[in-house]
Amino acid sequence: MTVKHSPFGLSDIGYHLHTIFLFCENDILTAIIPVTLFSIASAPLCSPIHILPTILWICLHMLQFDLANQIKAPEEDKVNKPSRPLPAGRISERNATILRWLIAPLCLAYSSLYSIQLVFSSLEMQLFSYWYNELDGDKNWLLKNVILAIMYGCTRTWGYPHRK
Repeated sequence: MTVKHSPFGLSDIGYHLHTIFLFCENDILTAIIPVTLFSIASAPLCSPIHILPTILWICLHMLQFDLANQIKAPEEDKVNKPSRPLPAGRISERNATILRWLIAPLCLAYSSLYSIQLVFSSLEMQLFSYWYNELDGDKNWLLKNVILAIMYGCTRTWGYPHRK
């Protein structure tokens, strides 16, 4: 597959940000907004100042999961969701894989700004994402739903960044 756009140049920042957005676009209404609202509603320290860090934390982890998931089955997306970045040729599978693994330490580093509990939640999300995508946890309907429920639970339990 050829990528339709050069990855170099400051003028390309908007293009790349849009590409990143496209990885998570389908999850905004079904995952990002509900998980954000649930995290805020269940947070021990509910304050408007924590809303943006919460959204960023959830979006970073959702991006990591979506990258892994979309790298796993690009042929399926060519048929079902051709506007996603890989089948649309906005990013190569190699570069998406590199981005996927660069996001992992970024998620941990961002979590470490707030608390050790958030770091553990981030690590749990990464482990379950790995199980789901790389170890075929999505192949069995029951296991798939258990893994996703645990991941949602991680965001509810810890996915609300605040400093102690």
